Order: sequence, then structure tokens, then C-alpha cells
Amino acid sequence: MEWVFWGLAAFCAGLVCFLLKIATTIWWKPLQMKKFFEAQGISGPPYRLFYGNSTDITRMADEQKSKPMALSHDILPRVLPHLHQWSKSYGQDFIYWFGPNATLIVPHPELIKEILSTKFGNYPKPPGNPLERQLLGKGLVGLKGEKWAQHRRIINPAFHMDLLKGMIPTIVKSGANMLDGWSKLILSGASEIDVQKEFHDLTADVISRTAFGSSFTEGKHIFEMQTKQTILAVDARRSVYIPGFRFLPTAKNRQRWIVEKEIRRSLRQIIDARERTDITEKSGGYGADLLGLMMSESKEQGRVNVKSNGSLSTEEIIDECKTFYLAGHEPTSVLLTWSIILLGIHQDWQERGRREVMEVCGKNNYPDADSLSRLKTVGMIINEVLRLYPPVARTLRMAREPMKLGRLSIPAGTQLEIPILAIHHDPALWGDDANDFNPGRFNEGIAKAAKHPMAFMPFGAGPTICVGQNFAALEAKSVLAMILQKFSFVTSPSYTHAPMRLPALKPQYGAQVIFRME
Repeated sequence: MEWVFWGLAAFCAGLVCFLLKIATTIWWKPLQMKKFFEAQGISGPPYRLFYGNSTDITRMADEQKSKPMALSHDILPRVLPHLHQWSKSYGQDFIYWFGPNATLIVPHPELIKEILSTKFGNYPKPPGNPLERQLLGKGLVGLKGEKWAQHRRIINPAFHMDLLKGMIPTIVKSGANMLDGWSKLILSGASEIDVQKEFHDLTADVISRTAFGSSFTEGKHIFEMQTKQTILAVDARRSVYIPGFRFLPTAKNRQRWIVEKEIRRSLRQIIDARERTDITEKSGGYGADLLGLMMSESKEQGRVNVKSNGSLSTEEIIDECKTFYLAGHEPTSVLLTWSIILLGIHQDWQERGRREVMEVCGKNNYPDADSLSRLKTVGMIINEVLRLYPPVARTLRMAREPMKLGRLSIPAGTQLEIPILAIHHDPALWGDDANDFNPGRFNEGIAKAAKHPMAFMPFGAGPTICVGQNFAALEAKSVLAMILQKFSFVTSPSYTHAPMRLPALKPQYGAQVIFRME
């Protein structure tokens, strides 16, 4: 029976080591981290075993989500309630806990510049929740290091300004189709339109045509699946992830598996169809859109379905397609939605924008590359909307190794939260009217609009700035100009002001606007 004794002893020793490791992770390390920051004058809400402050964050978000707010642009208390409340209690610089992981708020533009502008990978994106990461796959948004650089190099040509200008007729055509539908509705007596849904469909159609050569009708199934995946990802964000949980056959995990499999199957069909077209037509290329450029790059390095150095495999191309199907239309959709809501409220700026469009484009000429470059007031309006209602309210980075950031020593593994929304609304950077809609602040350009150039970063900053920012701005400017040509509008009495992260910053109850044909 001696073997039983030694087996039991080994089991007990292993169990003790396992429990010690858990205790170290969820108690000892957070305690030491807390003392380390307190010695530097940084405090925050108390750490709670295992969950940290995640339950508090969820509770505050649910409280805000349960009620609308006044028609005001002071939206930080509703959108990021934990940041708003804890900054009042602990100061601008504080730490909080998501599970056993410490997150340091970094609200200072100069330090943000250091974090986002480094080329040495000292502050990569944190790994995040695997269930949430599934939404964008292993595409550009979620990559880092050499893999990110490789994908960025391949994708960058698709967003060169000359190519973007060539996409304007496609954007205009999709926009004209949408506006024709609006005109028919108005003539039939239905003057109220939920523009949030309209812009979701419009931008989905545009990204399908310009990035993948298809129309919204062909891509509709993928967008429906990605909408389901977004809901599941938002649900995963609200809780602390337990390692290995994603492999358990729970009801929601089974949904995730089914949706992910169907999205990848649909995208693989698009890629295979493009491959068959190239073989049949012997064109020697796959087209100048995003998908064509990725496939052409892989063809130059080897075969599309075989991974070789410097190229993208089919699975990597699928991941990038997932990223751009979602990230390629969501920011523009919410930008247009908030633009119409705000111009519906601020009639003076709506009229100023309309006068400019009429002077530059006329009543019946749709915008082109030349006229868009001369729409200064419309550009100012778009920038102010991006300032007050940025698509992404915050972004996270992580200290890869022990770092010195300003006066603070940052331990390796510390998460750094950059509160974009709070910075965009900071009176110290934007003046006492920081919560007012005033596009005139951009009259002399972005660089002179605030007291620090890093005070405005709706698409991020530094080497990892959103590759599609120019595409989003060009599309929004084109469509907004077309709307101002044809319609005047006012925010409907039925509109309920309730901005929230879903995961982009959207109106919780839709965006009802009353239109009149000009």
C-alpha cells in the first residue's frame, strides 16, 4: 500500500501548489500591486477577491442603461459611469480592477502620446477576453508585433487616397439609392425615419461594394451573423473570463460556435468565387478592392491557399474580411447617425452646412473628389461630431515590461485605459464649452482646435491609428452632403437621448428624425 501513500502525498502536494498559485493570482499579486501604486499616490476603488470591480462596473452601466438622459452632450456619466464616478472620488489618475488585473486610467494627452506613438511595442493591446476577440477574429485590429506589421503593409494600399477617391462614385450611388427611398416615404406621408437603421444598411452596402466587390444583398447574411456575434461579444465583455470556459458546450458557447462557423463559411465562399473568376477569365489579378489586394499579394508570394513568408493564408484573409465587414462600416454608420441627430437639434449649423453644399455642389450635382475637398464647414461638423460622440469611447493598452510613464513606475502586465470620451470632453483641453456642439472650434484645423494635439483621437493615434479613418471620413462627408442637398430635418419628439456602447457608441433606442424635402 506504500504506492497509495505516495500517490496521495503527490496529489496533496499538487493540490497545495495549485491552491497557492490561485491565491497568488487572485490575492497576493493584486495586494502587492495595490500597495505599489498607493506608494506613488495612486488609489482607486477597493479590490474584491476574484471579480475585482467588474460587478460594480456592470451595476453602474445597467443603472444608466435603465433610464434616458436629458438632451445634452455631457454624456460621460452615462456612457462610462465607472470612470465618471471614480474620478470624482479618487482623482483623474486612479486604478480599478477587472478580475485580478489592475487597470490604470491615463487621462493626460502627453502620456497618451508616449503610449500610442511608441514604435517599439512597449504598450501592446492586452490579450482581452477570448470570447470577445472572436468578433474580429485574428485580423488587423487584434494583431500586434511583426504579424500586425505584415498585415498592415498588405492592407495599406487599399486605403491610399487615390484609390479612395475612386470609390466616391460607388459611395454616391449607394447613397442615392437610400435617399430615393427616403423621398418615396416622405411623398407617401411618412416623414419620420430611424436613421440609425438606414445608415447601418447603407454603410454595409458601401463596404461590401468597395472592399469586396459585392452588394449588401449578397453580404446581408454575413452582416446578420455578425450582428448576432456582436451581441454575444458584448455579453462576454460584462464578465470576468475563466480560462478554458470558451470550450464548454454552454448554450451561448454553442451559439458562438455556430455563428463563427457560418461567417467563416460564407467568407470562404466569396474568396473561392473570386479565385474561380480569376482562373476563368485569366485576368492575372483579383481586383483593386481590399479582398483583391490581399489575394494578389498572396498570389505573388505563392498560392492563395498556402501560407508562405510575407503572404496571407486563406484563414488570415477570412479574419481580415471579418474585421473590415464590421469595422469598415460600423464607425461610419454611427458617425452619420450622430451627425443627423446633432444637426437636427442645432438647426443653425444644419443651415450653414446646407448653404456650403449648395454653393459648392449645387442642387442637383452629387459631390465628387474636388467638391468634397472644398466642403470646409461640413468637415468641421463631422470633426465636432467625432469629438462629442467618438465611435470608440475608450481604448486599452498594456505595459509589456516594467515601464516609466511620466512620474509613475508601471509594473509589467498593468492595463492602461485611455478614456477617449473623457479627453474629448475635458474643459481643460477644449475650454468651458467642451460639452457644447460648436464645429467652429475646428475652423483653423484639428491641430489648433484644442490645447494639445492628442486631445482629438476618434480613430486612435500613432502607428496603430485606424487604417480606415480616411475612408470613414470620406464616406460620411459624401453622404452628409447629399442629405443636406435634398432634405431639411429636425430630431423627432419621439427620439430618446440615450447614448451607450453597443460596442460602438450608439443611440440605445434608435435615431428618429423628421425629414422634409427641399
